[in-house]
Amino acid sequence: MVLLSLDDDFVLICDGDRRKVDKPKRKRRKHLSATPHEAPEILSLYAMNRLKDSDVRSALRPFHAGEAAPVSPADHLPQLKRDEQR
Repeated sequence: MVLLSLDDDFVLICDGDRRKVDKPKRKRRKHLSATPHEAPEILSLYAMNRLKDSDVRSALRPFHAGEAAPVSPADHLPQLKRDEQR
């Protein structure tokens, strides 16, 4: 799950299991495949610094079970400057 867009090339991702919310992985966009799914509740919790690993796992559970229904794609992700990163 993409949490944050760092710039045009990089994003921060986490899965709540191997890659925790407090230590997301920096990943190049070109190495990820886009899906037409959005989790606005996760983004709002992340913006308020209240996101837990269990929230991410719950949001990703339908994808693991093959039950996720498409939603409109995210037009933007929150942007942070390097000095504002966690």
